[in-house]
Amino acid sequence: MDNRETELLYQALCYEQGHPRRTQHVLKVYALAKLLGEREGRTPEERIILQAAAILHDIAIRHCKEQYDGDARPERQKQEAPALVRQFLEQAQYSPALFAPILDLVLHHHDYDAPRGPLLQLLMEADLIVNGYESSPSRESLSKMAEIFQTNTGKELFALCMRDRK
Repeated sequence: MDNRETELLYQALCYEQGHPRRTQHVLKVYALAKLLGEREGRTPEERIILQAAAILHDIAIRHCKEQYDGDARPERQKQEAPALVRQFLEQAQYSPALFAPILDLVLHHHDYDAPRGPLLQLLMEADLIVNGYESSPSRESLSKMAEIFQTNTGKELFALCMRDRK
């Protein structure tokens, strides 16, 4: 992990102020995105983008809950995420050239019906695996989630991690 990524992860964890669910969610999605990016052969630059987006993918939730009386729907997060993502990336000294691709992943990681590139696919898969652990999805929900997976590694991990929940 390079110093920028270390600093970004540290900042994000501090920002969450020890909130158990959000802190653990960031760590788990980050770890799985890193694993998926490496196993699926993404380039070093692609992994930098993917891993930063994994750290920041839900960064707007806390802000939205505080500003909008608990309302942190994805639409609200999309409104608030750009400024937050930029702030965190600047503080961690990421290259401005990386801001747009990282933000794009953050903004679209819940857009399951839209076309997506390989990095967004990996972020979605990491987030869905963690969401499956953190919630108690119905069989129907698990089936719908499984349809989103496209990578071999993601499919294998999802099946393994959700096998006792079916």
